[in-house]
Amino acid sequence: MANYYIDFENETDRTWTMVVYQTLPDSIGLDSVAWKKTTTPKGGSSGVKWEIDYLVSIADYKQDGGIGVYKSSQKLPAKLGSKWEIVYEEGVQQLKEAGAGQDGYITIVNKSKVQANPGVGMSGSPAVYKQKVLDGSSAQFKVTPTYYVGLFNDLELGTVISSNVIAGPLEVKFPSGMNKGVLTAKLDGDSLILDLKYNQSLAANYQQVLAML
Repeated sequence: MANYYIDFENETDRTWTMVVYQTLPDSIGLDSVAWKKTTTPKGGSSGVKWEIDYLVSIADYKQDGGIGVYKSSQKLPAKLGSKWEIVYEEGVQQLKEAGAGQDGYITIVNKSKVQANPGVGMSGSPAVYKQKVLDGSSAQFKVTPTYYVGLFNDLELGTVISSNVIAGPLEVKFPSGMNKGVLTAKLDGDSLILDLKYNQSLAANYQQVLAML
């Protein structure tokens, strides 16, 4: 399974949090949340990486300083084309796989008798949520994500992306054959400049490499 990377080079005079988030342009009414993040001091560098392996999630939702935050209460591996149900068992909402759904989609049906906040993501972290899905209703996610990267003041994973983007966002489009982006933040007078370039990163199993020597 291919890995994808965004490295962050902070050439400014302050600490920034770089966040990668997703939108699903073919699905409506979704909240995009902080999905991958790294906080880097002035003159520092760091990065994030992900794989294309999917998950489903349910979450609690709250407002923190006027910004929505989803706190995942459950997340489970999922496949495209799968169907899930939210049920209320043992005193808590939980997800259960419910067979096959529509190709290219992940469908989550709320059967818990109360409102639910279902979501999908990948590489271990939820990326988008549908808020307040009523009992008997469903959320259908066409998982064809568009990726964005931007700079923020420090924020937690699951925070809704809204007007809290300080610089950016830039759409992440990996050219054919490339899987790594390098975002550089630098100052030009009073302007904060973001530059995103792409290249190829190769990952090899170190033990296998040693065995070949």
